[in-house]
Amino acid sequence: MITNAAALSIALGGGVIAAVYLLKPVRWVRVNGFWSSLYWTFRSWLWNYPITQDYAVWDTGDPNDVEVFERDRRRLLRMWRFLGPFFVSCGYHPYVPKDSADIYSDLVPTTSKATGNFSFPFASCLYKTDADAKFAYFSPIVWPARDRIGRDVVIKAVSGSIPTKELRALRLLHSDDLRDDPRNHTIPVLDYIEFNGQIFAVMPRWNVAIWADFVTVGEVVRYGHAFFEAITFLHEHYISHGDTITQNLVMDVMVPEPKEVGILYAGVRGPERKYAFIDFETATLPVLSSDSSSSDKPSHQTYSPAPEFAVASKHEVARLARNIEFHLRCIEDVVPELGRLLESMKDSDDPHQPTAAAAFSRYEEICNLLSTDDMHREVKAIWWDTHGIRYRVSPPLYISDC
Repeated sequence: MITNAAALSIALGGGVIAAVYLLKPVRWVRVNGFWSSLYWTFRSWLWNYPITQDYAVWDTGDPNDVEVFERDRRRLLRMWRFLGPFFVSCGYHPYVPKDSADIYSDLVPTTSKATGNFSFPFASCLYKTDADAKFAYFSPIVWPARDRIGRDVVIKAVSGSIPTKELRALRLLHSDDLRDDPRNHTIPVLDYIEFNGQIFAVMPRWNVAIWADFVTVGEVVRYGHAFFEAITFLHEHYISHGDTITQNLVMDVMVPEPKEVGILYAGVRGPERKYAFIDFETATLPVLSSDSSSSDKPSHQTYSPAPEFAVASKHEVARLARNIEFHLRCIEDVVPELGRLLESMKDSDDPHQPTAAAAFSRYEEICNLLSTDDMHREVKAIWWDTHGIRYRVSPPLYISDC
């Protein structure tokens, strides 16, 4: 028999629960499986629902407004911390801030680096200590981690419940028809993870391609080849990347940060090096043809260019020339025709501007004339811009010597 006191306790407890629910209603958080969803619903409720299904949750305020920017940065850091156990359950151990009190702190790994040589698509790791693997948290939607065996990856928020351009671009570029084409220089996606409508892409962590020294003409030529070939491939399939800055081209190697400011490590750009594009947030994508709209498999679908593709592709050719000339024109003393090719690409309003395919073809013609000795010649310049050429003042710093 329930006593009056017990009945009163139950009533009061129920009242408290009802009051709490009214003040902060419980919203079901959908994760794989009922028990996982129940756990993350409760955790989300305790954390006051730091992440929603809306991709706009990753937006940050004006970086010129320090107060707003830092408020959003704290909010985003809290979101990643909240999601940490979820990624661990998926087999990925997120890095953590080196100094939890500093919102601008570098991120460092919490698990040990895998030993041995890594095969593609993972980067060759040329750093020696976990401290060398530090990651600067610049982009609010990208977070570093290590997989179960200690290989470095990045986890990127690519879409909310409504598919974004980036998610659509990655899925198209990894479709059966396009994925294995050797001209497809897109960062490989290892895994997609969904958390209550938010979709994360897991990709190998590679270094930005310009964060290593160019020592020989051949290294510059191969770098340029990757850029030209990548854009030609994208345009062939009516895709414009939309943001082909040099920071969005990466290479499959990880090197430590040099101890001297302005000095880059050399000896990492051999013929085996692979390059890839990242960040397709502003891509122009093809339109699905009406005769294939009944198929949900990209390999069974056909596409046509979007109305804005013609203009976007011309701007991309011009942007390509402006971004790669800083390094390509360092070898003009050996390949003078490169300068003329790059200049012909820069004006998107010029009716004679070459297409990406035509520019790539001309690039190949020029570079195929180089001899083996030419390809092994040391590059004297390290940077070109409209103000002049900056020449090397000290010998290359080879990472094998460090």
